[in-house]
Amino acid sequence: MKITGENGIGKILKIFLQVCFYCGIIILVGLPFLLNKLGCNLGASMYVIYPNGIVLLIITHKFINLFNSLRLNNPFCEENVKILKTTGIISLIGSLLWLIDFLYEIILVHSEDIVFNCTLLFLCILFLGVSIALYILSELFRQATEYKKENDLTI
Repeated sequence: MKITGENGIGKILKIFLQVCFYCGIIILVGLPFLLNKLGCNLGASMYVIYPNGIVLLIITHKFINLFNSLRLNNPFCEENVKILKTTGIISLIGSLLWLIDFLYEIILVHSEDIVFNCTLLFLCILFLGVSIALYILSELFRQATEYKKENDLTI
């Protein structure tokens, strides 16, 4: 299966991300009403969950733009380098938000729910790892873009 081009896997991934993006918006808007109806109260964690939801929506939107360049057969361009760097920074912000929620639960709430606390810690570490990986990937794309420009000039 082709990766780039009109009928490549990039197009399928872009459509999947668009569906996730719009469903994420619906979930983010409808979550307070659903939780209220079910009688659940997330307390102050709501102030971290919502910004992290917005962070995930921004990351999804950035990756939709990234897969658009795959459809156009132009994966190594300056725009993709910027997208990857920006997404890495946004992921780092998400990691800090999960860390704040983790510290809030441990220090202020004295939460003894080990599963919830481990999940928060895992999300913090996961987003930190994704941030580092995206930064490295952006540097690889930057070098590949430079090599591509040099190669285009020599031909």
